[in-house]
Amino acid sequence: MGAVLDRGGEMSVWTKEQLENMLEDVVNELDLSGSAIEKHGPLGTPPAELVRLVLAEKDRRIAYLESGLIGVKK
Repeated sequence: MGAVLDRGGEMSVWTKEQLENMLEDVVNELDLSGSAIEKHGPLGTPPAELVRLVLAEKDRRIAYLESGLIGVKK
C-alpha cells in the first residue's frame, strides 16, 4: 500500500493495484503518435518509464521552441 497527502492535507491510502491503474490512466491520456504506440505498445515499455520518456520529449521540444528553432527532429 502507498500513502500520500492529498491537496487538503488528508492522508490517502491506495493499494499497489490501484496505483498501477492510476498510472495506466495517465499513460492512456498521453497524446502518443502512431509510431510511439507501435514502439511502446501495451506490452512494451512499463507505464512509469513511458511517462518519463514522454515528459523528457516534451521538455526537449519546449527547449527547442524557446531557443528559436522551428523544427524538432529526433
